Amino acid sequence: MRHKIDEASNWRGHELAAGNGWLRQLSDMYIDEIDAALAHAKARGVTMADCRVEDFSLPTFAGDLAEMRANLEEGTGVQLYRGFPVGKYGLDDLRLIYWAIGLHLGWAVSQSKRGDMLGDVRDIGTPRDGPQFRGYTSSGELTFHTDACDVTGLFCLRPAKSGGISRIVSAAAVHNEILRIRPDLLEVLYEPYWWSWQGNELPGDPPYYTQPIYGERDGFFASRYTPTHIRSATQSRDTPPLRPEQKEALDLVEAICAKPEFHLEMRFEAGDIQFLNNHLTYHMRTEFADFDEPDRKRHLLRLWLSMPNSRPLPDGFAPFFGDVRGGVVRGGFPGHGDAPVFVTA
Repeated sequence: MRHKIDEASNWRGHELAAGNGWLRQLSDMYIDEIDAALAHAKARGVTMADCRVEDFSLPTFAGDLAEMRANLEEGTGVQLYRGFPVGKYGLDDLRLIYWAIGLHLGWAVSQSKRGDMLGDVRDIGTPRDGPQFRGYTSSGELTFHTDACDVTGLFCLRPAKSGGISRIVSAAAVHNEILRIRPDLLEVLYEPYWWSWQGNELPGDPPYYTQPIYGERDGFFASRYTPTHIRSATQSRDTPPLRPEQKEALDLVEAICAKPEFHLEMRFEAGDIQFLNNHLTYHMRTEFADFDEPDRKRHLLRLWLSMPNSRPLPDGFAPFFGDVRGGVVRGGFPGHGDAPVFVTA
């Protein structure tokens, strides 16, 4: 018998929206610290490839980041910083600033076989159909999903002309609702599904693996839900098709996520920095329309982070994450090249 997940990460959208614990305004003091750290790093010729925490000292802001890191793991799993003055900086400086903030939080992991350590989220016309589709390079709507890491960070440099709304759901709240209305399907979601690597597997490795949607280890709940990767796996003759109850369970997760009372909705503003715990939340983005001018088009920077305070993961998550112990470097898609990449072409 499954049980209700009763922790701070169990919330409904209206409950989270009613409070402001997930939203922090960047103070002038923090921005001044970032300015000083940037000037120091540039004077010493520091690049993203060789930057260390000590190269980008944030004496006061680092404490706030540590508190936020704890909330991501022990609290709601959602955090947004608002008010960074992106217009004051060039793109290269913004990349270095965001990369350094990530260093203060955890370890960046690769986001694709290209070895993208800092990803550019913008529409570059990636075809939506196909086993190697990556949503962050398109303008289409993305269904609710998790990213392949402990924590996702998004830094909004420019919002879309219209659309591009972010919606976030508590995985525990969805789990508990399924327990209430369809406990039979909850059991199915604790069983392994076939997943596709989306072309990011290492050469010679199988392109598919198995993993459940829900699991627990040592009293810690975790979820991973990316239906596009699961449905990609079913397109192969090497993997079994979804059983009717497996498809029904996935459809139920999506239906609950789509209910307005379950999700928190926010529109990105320039200077927003959003962090999400992927084991505790699902997120999606609505379709967006861009401006015609290249320098006004929607552009976000993305980090995938492995966290030093991360929870242990269920054994069933090992086929993807490898090491499921808490606090270890894990997740991401293995880069196939010899050097990390800091710009998504």
